Amino acid sequence: MINRISLLAVAAAFTFVMAAPSADAQRRNRNQDEQQGSAEDRTMSPQIGEPILAAQECLDADNLSCVINTLTPLLGQGPNPYEQFIIRRMRGVAYYNQDRLDLAIRDFEAAIATGAATQDESTSLRTNIGQLYIVSERYSEGIAQLERAISEGATLTPSLTMLLAQAYAQAERFTEGLRYAQMQFDNASPRERRNFDMLLLYFQQLNRTQDQLRLITQMVERWPGERNIWTSLVALMAQTNNESGAFEANKLMYLNGMLTDERELVRLAQYYSYFEYPYRGAVILEREMNAGRVSRSAENLEILANMWRQAREYDRAIPVLEAVAQQGGGEDYLRLAEAYYQENRLAEAESAFETALARGGLNRTGDAQALLGTVRYEQGNRQSALQAFRGCTQYSESRRTCSGWVTFITNEINAERERELLRRRVEVEECRITIDAEIANITIVGTEDDFDDEGRAMVTVPERCQPFFNTYGEQIGGPGFEQAAAETETETEAG
Repeated sequence: MINRISLLAVAAAFTFVMAAPSADAQRRNRNQDEQQGSAEDRTMSPQIGEPILAAQECLDADNLSCVINTLTPLLGQGPNPYEQFIIRRMRGVAYYNQDRLDLAIRDFEAAIATGAATQDESTSLRTNIGQLYIVSERYSEGIAQLERAISEGATLTPSLTMLLAQAYAQAERFTEGLRYAQMQFDNASPRERRNFDMLLLYFQQLNRTQDQLRLITQMVERWPGERNIWTSLVALMAQTNNESGAFEANKLMYLNGMLTDERELVRLAQYYSYFEYPYRGAVILEREMNAGRVSRSAENLEILANMWRQAREYDRAIPVLEAVAQQGGGEDYLRLAEAYYQENRLAEAESAFETALARGGLNRTGDAQALLGTVRYEQGNRQSALQAFRGCTQYSESRRTCSGWVTFITNEINAERERELLRRRVEVEECRITIDAEIANITIVGTEDDFDDEGRAMVTVPERCQPFFNTYGEQIGGPGFEQAAAETETETEAG
């Protein structure tokens, strides 16, 4: 059931909504009236006429009980049709003014039934009966009376057109009543808010979305300060998948101070994010949080953090993400870790990744562990990085990536070992050449001090070579030491 529409105010005097006949109808009615009877048919006897005059005085004095008590006995005195018409119509007015609408309707219908009314009087009475039915919430009966009055020549005045549109709406007969809703809108001069509202109601009930949108757009232009009109416009644009239009309307509402509800403000910020303006959306949302119009709930903070991240403003996202993580779980710490990483805060990122994995509940645990390995590697912690990468090879989403990292780091470590070994081999060989040359020189030109008691030549070993050779030129360490020792032992045994 739709909300009840307020009906037009019914005047206290017996005029209601005026339904004057058209010029053609008036000519037709005069001809019909001439055929109804002579002037004597509309006369009153003194026995009836005098009480009727007395009742009129009571009516003028607003003494309604006096009117009813004076007229009712006259119906038992055999009044002629015209007298009955006058009595019924006058008593009906009294009943109406007492808000006894059923009795007023009964008398007005009886007045028409006398056949003594002119066409104009009949049309006017029928129009009033229709209004009384509508006021009594007997909408279909009221519509029938008004439609008949129109067919008898009543002019469709603006008030009568509006009344019919209202009645059809109350009866939920929107398809039939649309013509009156459109007519009251088209003929209104000037058009008032109620004219727009009535037509909009019909478009809404008949699901004529494009017509609603057209009419609401006109209303926004006419009443730009009316928040409910803007709200309807936004809803319609969203309904018709016109998201960009809804976004623009929301922006205008915000600029005009019409958005105050938390849900609306959050939705506006999300619109900015959706249309690739996350920075502006985050600024608005943060401003409204600071102003207290949007709560710092976990959900709202997460929206804000995501917009800062989307805008690549990680330094502004981090404080929000920290607040969210304190209230949340693994996924929240994962987002915080990623923000730390983007800001090159690697130690904090490593700690946050570890917390995220410890808290659990991650959508892609393998990916998180791969990121932990990456952070450790970038800090130079290859062994702990290797441990993380080996751990994430067990997850399908990260197995290939992590296996690649394991191979890369292992090869890198092995390559460094080989390079170090090669460097030391070169260094040993350089020392061997130097020392051998020195021994050869001493053997040829050396003095007694250059030999020990056993006659072995002794050399001064350069500092860089001391880890590898002793004073006799024997290798004591470094690459090739074991082989050199074995060769010396073989030579000793052979000697």
